[in-house]
Amino acid sequence: MFKNSYWLLLAALLLSCAENKEESKRPTSPRIKKFSSIASPMQNQNFVRGDLISISLNTDEEFPIDSIQVVLGDEKLSFDTNSFEILLPNRKVGSWQLRIKAFSGSKSETHYRKVIVLPENTPEEYSYTVEKTIPHNTEDYTQGLLIKDGFLYESTGQRGESTFKKKNLETGEDIQVVSLSSDLFGEGLAVINNEFYQLTWTSGVGFVYNAEMQQTRTFNYQLEGWGLTTLGEQLILTDESEKLYFIEPQSFTILSELEVYDNQGKVDAINELEIIDGLIYANVYQEDFIVVIDPETGEVLRRIDMSGLLTDEERKKADVLNGIAVDNSTKKIYVTGKWWPSLFEVTFQPNSL
Repeated sequence: MFKNSYWLLLAALLLSCAENKEESKRPTSPRIKKFSSIASPMQNQNFVRGDLISISLNTDEEFPIDSIQVVLGDEKLSFDTNSFEILLPNRKVGSWQLRIKAFSGSKSETHYRKVIVLPENTPEEYSYTVEKTIPHNTEDYTQGLLIKDGFLYESTGQRGESTFKKKNLETGEDIQVVSLSSDLFGEGLAVINNEFYQLTWTSGVGFVYNAEMQQTRTFNYQLEGWGLTTLGEQLILTDESEKLYFIEPQSFTILSELEVYDNQGKVDAINELEIIDGLIYANVYQEDFIVVIDPETGEVLRRIDMSGLLTDEERKKADVLNGIAVDNSTKKIYVTGKWWPSLFEVTFQPNSL
């Protein structure tokens, strides 16, 4: 009885395997088969803004193309050949997605291809002059910096040490200090509509304070919190990437995104921010330079070499450059860094002068 059951089970298994082999030989469903493919451009291929992009499709004989529709941003173009060229818009830099739809009789197939658009110009090289040196608390791990009504406001980091401070701009002395919970790591700081917004690094929570630095509410977000600044009626946030996120303040929802690129490629690790004369000035984490960004296109317009602010001895005890603030009433610009001994009033000038 046992032997008969064994042979019946073995026969069933062999039959099942044979059926599975037959199924594996079945042709791919025609619903997912593509009769056309993109020959060019390549995925993530680099182009310079204003270039012509050559687009070419390969097709099977059974899928003769009648027309091709290309969507790029808000532009929709139509062509009646397999190969053609389109002009890159003279607008934002970074990644652009092409949607290419091929038509053949009553059939159509859609392809997607991402290209990278670089600015056509090299950033202008700038340097600085120190106009004044102001004491800075070497225990302050600077994450956000701004000036309002003649006072310096600073957000500092490190768990167990994070604060929101109001300081005397002339002496660097603390006037008022709000300490964050020991599990939080303070980050970027901005002011809009007479309210202060403070980020935290990885906790996904931020704080809103009134003019007296009293916390009035909290907000949440899904990104890492790095830098924060104000442009018009929007906030701009940075995370660890090359992206700038434009934020509606009350709901703290993302309205749009912009990628930062120079003529060599993306510039990531964008950190502390400041708006000066309508342009975005940004620290790049762990770098001794500031980039100046066009808020409409994401192009890096200038690169300011900030090396040499600290002596060799001061650098041993300090961390990286981080912190840009402008006093809009005097137009004076200030920079500092994490655990730095000084806040510097600086002016910027092109190297060509």
